[in-house]
Amino acid sequence: METLIWLKLKLEMKYSKYLIVCCLVWMVACTTPSSKEDYLNRFERFVKRVDNNHDKYGRKDWEWADEKFERYNSEWYLEYRDDFTVEDQIKIKGLIIKYHALKNKESIGDMLRDLFKDDVNKIGDKIQKYIDEDFEEDRDKIIDGAFEIGDSAVKVMEDAVRKLDESF
Repeated sequence: METLIWLKLKLEMKYSKYLIVCCLVWMVACTTPSSKEDYLNRFERFVKRVDNNHDKYGRKDWEWADEKFERYNSEWYLEYRDDFTVEDQIKIKGLIIKYHALKNKESIGDMLRDLFKDDVNKIGDKIQKYIDEDFEEDRDKIIDGAFEIGDSAVKVMEDAVRKLDESF
């Protein structure tokens, strides 16, 4: 009798393991986006959920969110990257920026400013160099050109007025 109970218990444990494995496989299959559009929709819903609840998130919540974000940002992104249009890429980059802003409690403007600070500084340096080295010469050319255009514009207006006078 004892061996029969033991065999029954062993058999139930074996089926339980198979059931758990099947459930895990099914859960993974259901959570993987099935198309580019599905990926975009799910990623957008995920970021919206984080946006709605980030104030209440604790350490465990952020660990879950980071794990999910990494799947969207890496694994699933790579699966569909060849299918994305420029508009899709812009939308994805916006979702990535928004997620990071929510997680780090930064405004998107601050984040973009930080991301592009070096570029803006380089452009500012180039503009300053231009002002120091070439601006005065170009300014003189622009002024001379404006006088020429102005003189030509006056002549064209005088000709137009003369033709109007002659036609009446």
